[in-house]
Amino acid sequence: MSDDTSVMSTRDRLVYMAHQIARNLATMGEEKAVAALAEHLTRFWDPRMKAQIVAIALNQPDRLSPSVAAAVARMAQGKPAPDVDATQFNAVDETGHCDAG
Repeated sequence: MSDDTSVMSTRDRLVYMAHQIARNLATMGEEKAVAALAEHLTRFWDPRMKAQIVAIALNQPDRLSPSVAAAVARMAQGKPAPDVDATQFNAVDETGHCDAG
């Protein structure tokens, strides 16, 4: 069995990762999940990754889900998310926090 991510381009991998993180945050509700994803991208993605996901959002918006697109736009505008902790992880069998690490 092969890993689908092994043949992805860097841009494909960034889109995949952003959507994966968004799925993990979805239980927070749309507004908080978008804020948490924007915070995660801001805090943990390096400048090259951020620049590439912003370029994808601008040049190929159909590749991003609405929530990922909103989070990328928020990150690009530098909007803070003071009420959301994107580094809070789930306990065993708990839902609602990021466990993307």
